[in-house]
Amino acid sequence: MNHTAINGRGNLGDAVSPAVGDSNGANVLKHSDVVPAAVVRERMPAAHVEPASISQVGRAVARARAAQYEWQRRPLAERVTALVEAAREMLRRRHEVIALARDEMGKVSVEGLFNEALGPLDAAVGWARVVGRATRRRRVWLNPLSFPKKSAHVDLVPRGVVGVIAPWNYPVAALYRSTLPALMTGNGVVVKPSEFSPRTSAWFVDRLAAALPEGLIHVVHGDRQVGAALIDAGIDACVFTGSSESGRAVRLHCAQRGIASSIEMGGKDPAIVLADCDLRRTVAGITNWTLSNAGQACGAIEVAYVDEQIADAFVAAVRRVWTRLRVGPEPFSDVAPLANRRQFETVRSHVEDARAKGAVLVCGGACPEGSLAYPPTLLDRCDERMKVVRDETFGPVLAVVRVAGAADAVRRTNASRYGLGASIWTRDTARAKRLAERLEVGVVTINDHAFSGAIPALPWSGTRDTGFGVANSEYALATFVRPRAMLIDKATTPELFWMPYDDTLWRIGDILADLQLGHLGTLWRLPLLIRQRKRALRDFFTRED
Repeated sequence: MNHTAINGRGNLGDAVSPAVGDSNGANVLKHSDVVPAAVVRERMPAAHVEPASISQVGRAVARARAAQYEWQRRPLAERVTALVEAAREMLRRRHEVIALARDEMGKVSVEGLFNEALGPLDAAVGWARVVGRATRRRRVWLNPLSFPKKSAHVDLVPRGVVGVIAPWNYPVAALYRSTLPALMTGNGVVVKPSEFSPRTSAWFVDRLAAALPEGLIHVVHGDRQVGAALIDAGIDACVFTGSSESGRAVRLHCAQRGIASSIEMGGKDPAIVLADCDLRRTVAGITNWTLSNAGQACGAIEVAYVDEQIADAFVAAVRRVWTRLRVGPEPFSDVAPLANRRQFETVRSHVEDARAKGAVLVCGGACPEGSLAYPPTLLDRCDERMKVVRDETFGPVLAVVRVAGAADAVRRTNASRYGLGASIWTRDTARAKRLAERLEVGVVTINDHAFSGAIPALPWSGTRDTGFGVANSEYALATFVRPRAMLIDKATTPELFWMPYDDTLWRIGDILADLQLGHLGTLWRLPLLIRQRKRALRDFFTRED
């Protein structure tokens, strides 16, 4: 294993393409640079990245734990400063990560810039506000009659070491949503990147490691066996983003180990297109949120429930736009190639299944033999029998389902096996708000889609097969921190209810029970009984045998 994989420090060396240049920005990526045709035609897991052994995973967790002990004791302001500086350095070296993402998964340069490079600094600043508010010490009021001379407060304290099992589709963006709050709240971190984008994710970890205490963050490479070894290595919490099948296995594994987990398992986001929508903006928005990152996003729009009154106009407008888009690996292409052959086969099989079951292919649906550059594909007259409506496609494909109206669209959305997000496109925002309250999903956006994923203050979560993990916002912090209550008692005499028990204590308790029921008839006896009880306790504990 290389130095980075062992301790999170060290640079990527020759893992970074010579086209990237040095950290000072010399010889940076040029707009004319393109990915070689061989890269477009086939991508496989990175064979040149050595997988971690079980013992190496264990050492990474142990070293992160050792460094975390002192890290958690630093003031929040110091932790924030270190993370913000690391994010600034990433932004200064943004051309490196853009080139790595393009090389490993075919991400077009504009999306590499906006989706990966620009995010860490905004996220660090945003998380500083969220963490600062959410982790303040909370003082708890105690009734001075019931709890005399006592006080209490609650602190949120780090869990220890957080394991992050990351996806390939956003090799940096999917990492900073978990690593930044984990580190900011005082944890150590061990990252297991996807085997399809290990160098891009390792670049991110290296930039963090350079600004943090030695050993606090690590990267361990490998497939699902390495992910399982990470859970077994003694981590205190786990964040997973990936498929439903893998997510269920990780959730069960964490439960068996007693490990807190946040599991996000994909989505099948619909756009509900109502008859009164602004058609031009709706087509533009759905185009972006269907095809960005070649549709390889859990929050991508994959289904459009379109009011049958405007379905013909909607389909025609989408077709006009999509047939003009540029597909390929060039920096200013609109739609990138798919990231790997496995994902290509999933997309191809979903489209073929839809056509075999009666869907109308409006545009796209085919690409040169051996190419991963799958064109924007629009399928009309789809239904729930088809995989493109039922299962996560994760590609540049939109299934149009014609519906009788808003109620039909809501019913179909709530019947989906996934429940991450949905969007409603209409000029009537008041109506849209009412419809949104009926949708059983984690995020609802009106006249836009999914941009909340980039806002640390807003929760990103779902229902059903999406899983119940939460990214972003104070609601996500339960994965990274646990509450610790502290109570302080300044009393100098024994409590009334302490041992030894006697009849006086019983009578006090009986009166207190009556008081809670509103019966005040025996209340006058309480002061006398309390004095008797105090005297009995004093005599008992001062008596010498």
